[in-house]
Parts: sequence; structure tokens; C-alpha cells
Amino acid sequence: MKDDIVNVKTTVEEVLASDPRSRADDKWLIFQTLRRMGFNIFMDFDDMPAMPSLESITRARRKFQHEGHYLPPKEVDEQRKDKEKEMKKINDWWR
Repeated sequence: MKDDIVNVKTTVEEVLASDPRSRADDKWLIFQTLRRMGFNIFMDFDDMPAMPSLESITRARRKFQHEGHYLPPKEVDEQRKDKEKEMKKINDWWR
């Protein structure tokens, strides 16, 4: 399990370092990460257990960016912050 997480983190870092688009687009990041890990988008269902969690991929991106690495373009960062504020309002409303 730990090896799988390390492999995902290493692959995400490679994608983030080499592909600026992946810093702003999680779907592109996921696609490129899975490609580098040898997965084909048109895979057999039996291959699914070996596929990393999509949340693990985006979590790794968030951690790198939180640490100041591979930052997204400013406009994407602003959009994410706006969405975060909206979600906080929704969470406050539900309490």
C-alpha cells in the first residue's frame, strides 16, 4: 500500500514538473498520471484494482502546491479560492 502511494506521488510530481497544463487541470493531471503509469483509458474492468485512486492523484497535486511547488496559473488559483469560499458558505449554512 505504501509503495503504491509513493509511486503515485512520484508520478504526479513528474507530470507536474514536465507539464504546466497539469497544474491547472486535474482531469488532465489524472489522464497524464494514469498514462505514465501504463494505464489505457480504454482498459478492461479487471485492471481497475491496480489503478490508483483518482483522489490520491489530486491529493498529491494539492500537497505539492501547498508546499509552493508546481503552482497553477494565477487565474486558476483565484478560481479555486473562490470555489473554496463558496463551499465554506455552504458548509456554514448546513450547520
